Amino acid sequence: MNKRIIIIGLAVAVVILFILLLMGISHRVVPVLQQGVDPRYVRTAVHYGNKNTTPYGSKAAFSLLDKYFNGRAPRLTTRPFTYTYRKTKSLEGGNSVYIAVASRLFLTEQDAADMSAYVAAGNQLFLVVESTDSLLENTFGFTTTESGWEMFPASAVQRFVNPAFSPDTVFSGKGIPMNRYLVLEESDSAVITILGNNARHQPNFFRVQHGEGQLFVLLNPMTWTNSWLLENDNVQSLTWQMAYLRMHADHVYWDEFYKYQKVRRTSDNFSDMQVMLKHPPLRWALWLALLLVALYIFSESKRRQRIIPAMPVLRNNSIDFAETLGRLYYLHHNNTNLAQKMAQHLLEYIRQHYFLNTAQINAEFISGLARKSGHPREFIEGMMQMVTEVRLGGDVDDEYLHTFYNSIYQFYQKTK
Repeated sequence: MNKRIIIIGLAVAVVILFILLLMGISHRVVPVLQQGVDPRYVRTAVHYGNKNTTPYGSKAAFSLLDKYFNGRAPRLTTRPFTYTYRKTKSLEGGNSVYIAVASRLFLTEQDAADMSAYVAAGNQLFLVVESTDSLLENTFGFTTTESGWEMFPASAVQRFVNPAFSPDTVFSGKGIPMNRYLVLEESDSAVITILGNNARHQPNFFRVQHGEGQLFVLLNPMTWTNSWLLENDNVQSLTWQMAYLRMHADHVYWDEFYKYQKVRRTSDNFSDMQVMLKHPPLRWALWLALLLVALYIFSESKRRQRIIPAMPVLRNNSIDFAETLGRLYYLHHNNTNLAQKMAQHLLEYIRQHYFLNTAQINAEFISGLARKSGHPREFIEGMMQMVTEVRLGGDVDDEYLHTFYNSIYQFYQKTK
């Protein structure tokens, strides 16, 4: 007993230590908000997750994507692009779309090389990011810069330059302004097409022709957040963006990896264990979980199995129900109503126990019931004849009711 109490005490102490650790970490990382600032709309609330319902999540955008691709729902990827590209045969084709929404892209050289090969083969890569990666820019031949950054939310604006989209070419909503834009050189005009601008009329949505495919970059992921899309008619902006992608793509992918990356990876060898060991809270959670499992195994390894009690013999509750129902209705001497209830219960019993369709009581039904129940066909035929007469609402006297009851009682008593 003392040994068990000690183990339980240690487990409780470990759990309390873990909770205090998390409280300390959260106290360190949560910034102090200015008075009057809604905590849902601060920079640390940005998530872009496909299941996140907060204002800066992207569940609304993700749920709308299937209608832009002929009903094809996006397939989630939780690994780096190079891993997905090499492990997924469908990415080697030339008619797929890959969408990534993130704060920043932290690519490896292999990621950039595989993205280049993927697009060159005829596919479309759609990146919605606040800031691109230098490897991506060098690979696809473009340059971006930033004109400034506003610390607190005002409004996020997105403009479209395609005249076919008129008059709905300017959309705005509550969010963090995105001020990064494309630096366009004269030599870039052959392969780069400007598709949209930010609030300062600087290009922030553009297409890069690369081989047989296209790279799309939108430097305003606010337009993919829940609060922005649900404000005014901003969902139309998502329609304008998706208008450049192939509706009949063979495969559509949604990236759930890069939005969680805060620093550049040092190796292409990626695993879930590396992610857990990289972040101190996850590393502590892993070791504490292993410790609790070890304590449980140590304390319960000698547990003895209790004797399994014998199951009681099941009673035929249909007989009890029929008897109770008969006594109840017989007191009111409403023979017709009683007979109809008995017939209804009988048919329900047949449907549940013999899986027969009672909508039509014909020769086929009678043969099937006789075969499954083990009763003679003549008995089943006579009983079902009375059921049909009762359901038609005929007059039921005491003698007829008694005969009907005995027939049903015998059926319940001798069923298999």
